[in-house]
Amino acid sequence: MVRKGHKFKRVTLFVLVLLLMSVMFSGCANEQDNQADLVNVGISWCEVIDTDEYGEDLAAYIEAVTMALGNPVLLSLFETEDQVEEALDTIDVLILTGGEDIDPAYYNEEPSPYLEEVNAERDKSDFLLLEGALKRDMPVLAICRGCQVLNVFSGGTLYQDIPTEYDTDILHRSPDEEDFEYHDILLSEYGHLVEIMGDRILNVNSWHHQAIKDLGDNLEWNGVTEDMIIESIDRTDATYVMGVQFHPEWMVVDGYHEYLKIFEALMEAAK
Repeated sequence: MVRKGHKFKRVTLFVLVLLLMSVMFSGCANEQDNQADLVNVGISWCEVIDTDEYGEDLAAYIEAVTMALGNPVLLSLFETEDQVEEALDTIDVLILTGGEDIDPAYYNEEPSPYLEEVNAERDKSDFLLLEGALKRDMPVLAICRGCQVLNVFSGGTLYQDIPTEYDTDILHRSPDEEDFEYHDILLSEYGHLVEIMGDRILNVNSWHHQAIKDLGDNLEWNGVTEDMIIESIDRTDATYVMGVQFHPEWMVVDGYHEYLKIFEALMEAAK
């Protein structure tokens, strides 16, 4: 997910992150002990990470994790199980982030004419990361594309393009692709998300042209829009694996701090 028109300056955001981290991590021995207790949060990504400046989307994940008192660990793309195992040894929880479309070959479909950019290296890396995390019963938060990865990995399928494959009046992505759309989602009585948020109706941001069609094995949905697009899922054979179609990191950055509870719950799951 790359939003062209968002007004938040990525440099400013990154500076704020650095300031927050410097306040948290500086000072006396007690603070150093607290740092040692921080949850290491692996963030899957697809851009160069050995730099002092990140794009606004990655910076939003970093800020949300930092505000939830986690330690962001940026993960590169992986090609082998050994690389993934080595990376997972350094983290306590995993966030699968937003981004490109998933190659429909993973769910045995031919590409739609409306399929957008795919990233074969990232598909492979995210599937390997998720497989490794599930084997360890590591807590996972799968966001937007990550939620779709979780579904496809579990044997599910996707609507490759909502506007041409699903009859709805709800805008799940702005036609001008300038900024988020917003809509309500209805949560079921049970599930991680309703337990975290304490409310069965949430107003969330939306930026996706794909969505879950057939739900994968060992998954249950617990949040939908009025048009019945699935917005939240849990993996039932894991202690804590949750997928959300919206972007809670941007809800936090844009001032809706109640959504910070989603990241705080991920930290708590590691403990």
